[in-house]
Amino acid sequence: MRVRIEKMGINGEGIGYINKKPVFVPGALVEEEVDIEVVQQFKTYAIGKMKRVAVFSKHRVKPKCYVQGRCQACSLMIADADAQLEYKRDLLKQSLIKYAQINPRLIEPMVGGEQSFGYRNQCKLPIVKNKETGVLESGMYIPNSNYFLPIEHCIIHEPGIENMRKQIMKVLNTYKLRTYDYHQKRGIRTLIIRGFEGAFQVTLVTGEDKLPESMIEELMALPGMVSLWQSIHTIKKTPDIFGKKMILLGGESRLPFVFDGLKLQVSPRSFFQLNTEQAKKLYHTILEMVKGPKDLIVEAYSGIGAISLYLKDQAKEIIGIESIKDAVVNAAQNANMNQADNVRFICADAGEKLTYIAKKRKLDMVIVDPPRTGLDDVMLECLIRSKVKEIIYVSCNPATLGKNLDVLCNYYKVERIVPIDMFPNTQHVECIVKLVRV
Repeated sequence: MRVRIEKMGINGEGIGYINKKPVFVPGALVEEEVDIEVVQQFKTYAIGKMKRVAVFSKHRVKPKCYVQGRCQACSLMIADADAQLEYKRDLLKQSLIKYAQINPRLIEPMVGGEQSFGYRNQCKLPIVKNKETGVLESGMYIPNSNYFLPIEHCIIHEPGIENMRKQIMKVLNTYKLRTYDYHQKRGIRTLIIRGFEGAFQVTLVTGEDKLPESMIEELMALPGMVSLWQSIHTIKKTPDIFGKKMILLGGESRLPFVFDGLKLQVSPRSFFQLNTEQAKKLYHTILEMVKGPKDLIVEAYSGIGAISLYLKDQAKEIIGIESIKDAVVNAAQNANMNQADNVRFICADAGEKLTYIAKKRKLDMVIVDPPRTGLDDVMLECLIRSKVKEIIYVSCNPATLGKNLDVLCNYYKVERIVPIDMFPNTQHVECIVKLVRV
């Protein structure tokens, strides 16, 4: 069956229509005609498997990664860079029109970057033992399956991350560590590496294992190793990669780095943007939107405090709210390192604490950078009741952004929408929206 692809889906798949029913076709691009086999039928849509491209898009390119089609993490690597930016902007436009009836003319051009490869400053990869060779391998599970795909080399990771990963895997195999056993609650589960400018923080997520001291010494001797942790994680079904128990095996407890003039430190469980160079553009855009000076800015979901500290000269007082204790400790230390006496951080639920602050203080601006699930009802209600003058919403999920804007736009006017390509070759879109109270 032949289908013409009309638009892109939120997971980077092409969407065509059969008898007005949308058919999602992984690996297809807009304006292509593809021969497909319908493999799943649902009430409102179908999923097709592409057998052949009959008419190629002028934007199709050969992917640089040899496992791109199987890994599925970089669904847009088959398109040239300019087309990727347009596809992503269109995905954002579709979501904002669908959920919030936003005027698409408000969406500015996508802010692209210079690096399409080698940009990711962190990797989180499960470890599985090859049944044939007995060798531990790091890789990925193919989406919606239990099939493990070993990744010999990932061209999205920064080269230093990849070099460190290969060296660590060599050491782990030398000591013949076993992969995780859910019944015995022992073995290695996941390898996490974060790196900035040749300095690395590594976390081995394991069961209730006592790791060999000699192995720890070998890992600490690797060039660039600054911080080595073990995370004990024995819960079977959970989206959390880290366990609750963290053990410092060697080196510094935090990874120091300099970000656009800011001195920062980050602990393993704390969040920081995965694309360092594009993060600078994101922060600069937020700075432009603030248009200080303000009396009081509150940042919800503040993480290690980087955004708040980046804006330290834009307000008399800045308060960051974050629910992860490790991140709040990081943030307080980061404020001290940057002599930001007007910036402080609180460990609390963002919505609940902001509600409390709003009852006591007048808020000039609130900055929110929520997880992919978006703002919850408590936070939305607080923003509306607080009558805060301006909101800057940093989103990594167009769908939840659209749903949240549908509520907020009853009280606020959208002034700017700036999409930023934080994750080239993937379908993911980062977006900054400025709202002003009407």
